[in-house]
Amino acid sequence: MDFSILVNNTEYILIIGGIIAIAWFLEKLLKPVPVVGAPASILTKIVAFFGFFVGIILIITGAAAWQTQAPQVDTYTIYLLIIAGLVLILKPIKDFPWAALLGLIAGGLCAGAVYFFFPLPETVLGIASIWVYIIIFLIPAVIVYLVFKFIEDVLKLIGTLLASKPVTLIVGFVCIAQGILLLLDKNLFTILLA
Repeated sequence: MDFSILVNNTEYILIIGGIIAIAWFLEKLLKPVPVVGAPASILTKIVAFFGFFVGIILIITGAAAWQTQAPQVDTYTIYLLIIAGLVLILKPIKDFPWAALLGLIAGGLCAGAVYFFFPLPETVLGIASIWVYIIIFLIPAVIVYLVFKFIEDVLKLIGTLLASKPVTLIVGFVCIAQGILLLLDKNLFTILLA
């Protein structure tokens, strides 16, 4: 696929990603006196939902710029695109039980495959076939759960660090600043490292 349109519009993608990353901060500025224990506003939930997809676009843009070695996108901007994408992607999914879901799917597929393609007789070695199906479900489900639980915990740790409010605020403002400077044919990292 050709992602050159994303690479050519890196500055706009950075600005949009930055605004979504700091949306919680902008909401606090608009509502300076929050009610303790009040649920997040609908706007914040909508922004978080779209933030996931913008995060995917940020990562795709970073990967496409890295692959094509685009001259208008330097290495630091590529890193910023990928980090900002991870911040936006990991924020909503860090609390979802992926390991349990994948374990249920794996166990269900294995038990379903045996049930539909290799049906068992009423009893197997004196054991009712329902218990054999349950065992066929549990063994892959537990194995897949244990494997992905470790990955889920690592992603939760990374997500907790990257999705913390200070990190999202810094990443968001850096994205906005870099996007604006790229529109002006300048580069934040060139200015900072000079």
